[in-house]
Amino acid sequence: MSPVRTFNVLTLATILLLAGCFGLGDSAEAAEGDHDHTPNAAPVISLDLSAGLAIECGTITCEGSIYHAVVDPDGDVISSGWDTDLDGTIDVPVTSNRGYTDISIAFSDWEERGFTTIAFIAVDSNGAATAELITVFTDDYFYDDDDGGLDIFQFDDRDAAAEQTAAGGEDLIHVKMMQGSSLSWALLRVSIVVDGGTTNLCVELADADADGLKCTYVYVDDKNWDVSDEITISEGANADLCDGVAGFCEVEVTLTMKAVGDSDDRVIGMLTATAQ
Repeated sequence: MSPVRTFNVLTLATILLLAGCFGLGDSAEAAEGDHDHTPNAAPVISLDLSAGLAIECGTITCEGSIYHAVVDPDGDVISSGWDTDLDGTIDVPVTSNRGYTDISIAFSDWEERGFTTIAFIAVDSNGAATAELITVFTDDYFYDDDDGGLDIFQFDDRDAAAEQTAAGGEDLIHVKMMQGSSLSWALLRVSIVVDGGTTNLCVELADADADGLKCTYVYVDDKNWDVSDEITISEGANADLCDGVAGFCEVEVTLTMKAVGDSDDRVIGMLTATAQ
């Protein structure tokens, strides 16, 4: 081999050796090696019951606001929200990384003893996902019964079948207790809103002052409201809350258990009924 050719071969070998030593090899391999040492991190979620949980139940859904906070350690864009039926998909998306979200949970998804579990799901723009479960309770609708458990009230309504005219004192609707513990009539408060108007407090008919009263109710003649018992809600003697011009009136009913001792008033039922 000539001296010139020998020099060229040695020079090329030296260049290749130096390229390998200083990491100047295949760029794809280098990138792959870097990724192995910096994996994509999933979002981190925090849910706090003490941050203001407020769930209230009607006869169809339970609704309220729940607080969340979520962050992605890599700073990736996050898609997140609440999975209320635990099927692995987001039912109520959120747009903020922290704050309160109004949610609605089907009444059928709640356990009989007054709780249910939902999830908060977060997925970053690189596909890393995480979820956090939270079990929620509703204090307004449940209270300790004689067995130390929680009891839930359910009510049903029906039209009182009275003709609605411009006169006062007409029956509007019946409300029946479908589930719940015995409730003393002395602890019951009934109020209604007719066709989106003002709230009217209803007074038990036997105690009513007929002149200015807007709403009354009557009940079975015993001490407590029990399952299958009905109350009948009516206009006051001189109050025309539903004139029948439209053929029907929408009656929003709120049933409240009055405070006892150190406890607060508790809403035990909210219904929207039709008087026609």
